[in-house]
Amino acid sequence: MFAEVGHKVGVLHARFHDLPSATWLKGPIGPVTITEENNITVVRSSKRLFQPGPLHRIPQIYQSSVRSRERLALKMYDAYKEANGPPDIIHAKCTMWGAILAKAISDRENIPYIVTAGASVFARGIVGPRERKTAATALNSANRLLSVSSTLATDLERILKIPATEFTTVSNMIDPNKFPFTPLPKNETFTFGYMANLVADKGHTTLLQAFKEVPSAKLLLAGGGPLRKQLEELTITLGIEDRVKFVGPIDREKACGFFQGIDAFVHPSRYETFGIVLVEALSTGRPVIATRCGGPNDIVRSEDGTLVDVDDATGLAEAMRNMIGMDWDTQAMRDGVEARYTKATIRGQLLDIYDTIV
Repeated sequence: MFAEVGHKVGVLHARFHDLPSATWLKGPIGPVTITEENNITVVRSSKRLFQPGPLHRIPQIYQSSVRSRERLALKMYDAYKEANGPPDIIHAKCTMWGAILAKAISDRENIPYIVTAGASVFARGIVGPRERKTAATALNSANRLLSVSSTLATDLERILKIPATEFTTVSNMIDPNKFPFTPLPKNETFTFGYMANLVADKGHTTLLQAFKEVPSAKLLLAGGGPLRKQLEELTITLGIEDRVKFVGPIDREKACGFFQGIDAFVHPSRYETFGIVLVEALSTGRPVIATRCGGPNDIVRSEDGTLVDVDDATGLAEAMRNMIGMDWDTQAMRDGVEARYTKATIRGQLLDIYDTIV
C-alpha cells in the first residue's frame, strides 16, 4: 500500500522447516531470490533447520536455531541492499520471528525498526519461556511497538512484561470495495451466519448450545476443520439439525456473498487478536454479535451490534433473540468501516509513525 503512493518497498519472506514438522523432509528449500512484483522488491528463501524442536529446552540448541534464522535473514537483507540500497526503516509484521530477524538486521546495520504485534500464540500459551524471553528482547529493542488491538497490548503486558502503554493501536485493514454495502436480505426466516475454521477456539459448541434457545431462526456455518462431524452430531443431540446448515469452506473471493445472504453475523470465538470477518460483515451492512475475546472489543461499537462474554451460551442466546427484533442503521456500520479500516486510513497512521523515527 506504500508503493502505490511512491515509496520504495521491499519484503523479506523467509520460510523455515523445523524438525520434526511434516515439511522438514519434503518442504521446499531454495536459495535467496529477488523478484519485482507490483513495484515491490520481494526477497524469498527457505531453509531446513537441524535443531530439533523438542531439544529447544537445551539453551545451546535453542540459540543455535535462533542464529540459523538470523543468518538467513541477514543474507536476504544483503541481497536486497545490493539491489536497492539500505532502507530507511524496517517494519516487522510478526510478534515472534519477524521481530527477532528485524532486530538482527537493525543491530548490524543501525536501521530503526518497528514491530506490529498481531499473533495469538502468546495469549494461547503455544510458545514456551525461551521464545517469550527472545520475543520480549526483540520487542523491547524496537523503536516503536504497534498492536492490532488494545486488548492484545494488555495481554502482552501480562505475558511479556512490556507495558501496554508502549503499544500504539493500528488496526488491520480491508478493501471495502470487495465487501460492498447491500440492503438486508428478505429472508423468510431470520438467518445468522458464522465464518470460521471448525476448531475448538472458535466457539462453535457454545454457539450451537445458544442457538437451541433461539427459535424460528436459521444458522449458516461456513468453514472446514476437524470438528465438523462432532458439531454435526451436536446439532442432532440438541434437536436443531433442521435449522443449522454447514456450508463448508468459502473462497475469500466469495466471502462477501456469504455476508450479503445473512441477516446478522455471530462470532463466538474464545480468543481473537483482531477479527477481520467482523469488519467484513459490517462493511456489507450486517449487524454483529461477538464475544469479548480480544480484538472484537475494539471493533464492535453500540451501533454495530452486541458484545457478550466468552463461553456464555445463555448471554449469547439472549443477544441473538434480541437482534431478531431490532432495527439497525446499517449504513452507519458501513460508514464506520470506511472511517476506521480502509487502506488510506491505516497507511496514513503508519506514515505518521514512520515520520517520528526517520
